Amino acid sequence: MVSCEEENELTITPRTDFTLNNPQIGTVIINSNYDEASEALRLTWEDFSNTSGDYTLQMSNDDEFANMTDIASVSEKNYTITFNDLNTGLVALGINGLTSNTLYLRISKDTATTNWISFKILSTTIPVAAPQLLTPTTGDSFILETDKQDDEIATVSWSYTNESSKSITFSIEAALAGTNFATIVSGGIVEDATSISWTTLQLNDLALSAGLIIEESGDLDIRIKASFIDGSNTVEVYSNTNTISVTPVDFALPPALYVVGAGAVDAGWGWTSPVELLLQGKKWSGNIKLTPNNGGNFRFFTDKTLEWASPSYNFPYFKDRGYTIDSNFEDAMDGDNNFLFVGTEGEYFIEIDTDAKTITLGPPVVGPNCNFDQLWVVGAGAVDAGWNWNSPIKISCTGTGVYQGNINLTNDAFRFFTTKDDWGSGRNHPFYANDGYTIDSDLEDALDGDNNFKFTGTPGEYGLTIDTVNKTIELGPKISLCDLDQLWLVGAGVPDAGWGWATPVSLPCTGAGVYSGQVTFANDAFRFFTEKDNWSSGLNHPHYVGEGYTIDANFEDALDGDNNFRFIGTPGTFTLTVDTVNKTITLN
Repeated sequence: MVSCEEENELTITPRTDFTLNNPQIGTVIINSNYDEASEALRLTWEDFSNTSGDYTLQMSNDDEFANMTDIASVSEKNYTITFNDLNTGLVALGINGLTSNTLYLRISKDTATTNWISFKILSTTIPVAAPQLLTPTTGDSFILETDKQDDEIATVSWSYTNESSKSITFSIEAALAGTNFATIVSGGIVEDATSISWTTLQLNDLALSAGLIIEESGDLDIRIKASFIDGSNTVEVYSNTNTISVTPVDFALPPALYVVGAGAVDAGWGWTSPVELLLQGKKWSGNIKLTPNNGGNFRFFTDKTLEWASPSYNFPYFKDRGYTIDSNFEDAMDGDNNFLFVGTEGEYFIEIDTDAKTITLGPPVVGPNCNFDQLWVVGAGAVDAGWNWNSPIKISCTGTGVYQGNINLTNDAFRFFTTKDDWGSGRNHPFYANDGYTIDSDLEDALDGDNNFKFTGTPGEYGLTIDTVNKTIELGPKISLCDLDQLWLVGAGVPDAGWGWATPVSLPCTGAGVYSGQVTFANDAFRFFTEKDNWSSGLNHPHYVGEGYTIDANFEDALDGDNNFRFIGTPGTFTLTVDTVNKTITLN
């Protein structure tokens, strides 16, 4: 018989394991030279599971995968992780740059997951999470105003958390919208901060530097650049971009405004005789004849040499900037939205105050036109004043925006004041210097606690002129403040003089256009004269009435052959003042 050996059974168990191969990586370093598309590490895995579907690469910063993010989804059993994948994963996990972290990777498919592998990642250079620009937001609009140049108008803020010990520099960048930041203008640089404020002046400079046009709304793109130095390399990461609109202005107020239009009687719609309103400080002002007839409309222009090409200010220009406008003016609602005068035809004094944001009409100004009737000087440098209000030096308004007076100066400090007895109304050296004034070389900043003026020239009496239109402060020879050194009084009504030239009474010039002095009067006639010993230089009662003077009730027309003055009050000695500026003759 043939014998056969019994065969042993072989049992083969199918594999069901799902395993991620360990690439044995210790540390992955992201440095300043990295290319986001470059390979950081390559993963392979084996899959004998009975699951179906694609593979998902999962990343976590803990081995329980409680804080987890998906990196990629693939159908193959291998994947090359790029630096961009790592960067994206770190951001998703809330891990900031400039830190060392342990990361865990695994593969999932359907309900199955592989083992995990771990490695360290050291981001020594780049901010892994880019900053997020928060404000200003897209769509924000800024209409800038000339009288608010130092006011804070916007806050640029962004989010970024730096958990490392390294400092990060944040740069605010601006450019014309839609130019992809081809030409960048800096909006400020800070270190380890998340906000910066802009004043109106700063935003205006930014807008103009970027290429926006004065008085025209334009769009700017804003972004944040986060950067730091890594050896010889500068690493930069950018935020999102927000787009804002800005209407820039010219902070140098034009030295004059010119009124043209049918409502301005002396101007009309032409450039032969525009009405000029000069700038004094922050105010344009002047007398103007207005009418509601012939349309009654007009507009302000800044440069008469350009005529119709000149920049101009219509009614909405001021209204949109919050001005309170006199009720005699309305929007003409014509093609140019001009001003419309709706008041009573006549002569007015118009003032445009850019500080108070008002446009007002009042009675016409007779004589010089200044923001103040006078300025006052107090201080040790003003010999006759000192640091008190007993005898301040008056510097009178003598012309349009011009103050003049004589002052005795010594080498010490002093200050100008706009209001007598009010220390808070002072104007020191920086007030004028910062406003662009050319200041006499003998007047410098005292650099004391109040930055007063200090006189450094030869002590003595000087003529002081402050021109607020041309922005100058000058010292010169003593000024004759009147057309004449004095007026003369002759007549029986002035007993010390009588009708002769032996002892005429002198009324000296004591201020800008002011003649004043002690005179003894009797109930009789007299006359003013401009020249001693010259009978033909007389100025009688009708002369002053015809010039629009307000004359003290103690005087009347004598109605004699020469229409002299007659004193009708109680005889005695009085202070007689003839003010040729305000056109008054008064007794005290």
